[in-house]
Amino acid sequence: MFMTTGFAMSLIAIKFLMGSLIGAALTALIFRSRFGRKLAIRGVLCAGVAFLLMSGIAGWADSHAAFENGQRMNVAPWGEDLRTRNFIAEHEIVLCVSASVIATVLAMRLSRAKHV
Repeated sequence: MFMTTGFAMSLIAIKFLMGSLIGAALTALIFRSRFGRKLAIRGVLCAGVAFLLMSGIAGWADSHAAFENGQRMNVAPWGEDLRTRNFIAEHEIVLCVSASVIATVLAMRLSRAKHV
């Protein structure tokens, strides 16, 4: 598949936006009464970056897969164990969402410690 720079940047922006939406929703849920611009920006940025980083890790794991007859192999022909990489590649969305949630909760927890 041919990928231009513009298409790659749009995919990166979409993934960052998906993580940002998770961060904004979670920040609004955690800080219902004190939800402000500063907290929203912090939650959105942390979740977006975490989603993007985990998506990059999943892409790396997916690019190092070995296939035989259309099935992923647990052990590559050259002897490398691929079980962890296959797990990361197959569960990309779960890992990305959980990384965004954890990053947002940690960011809000640290900001809550400053305000109290």
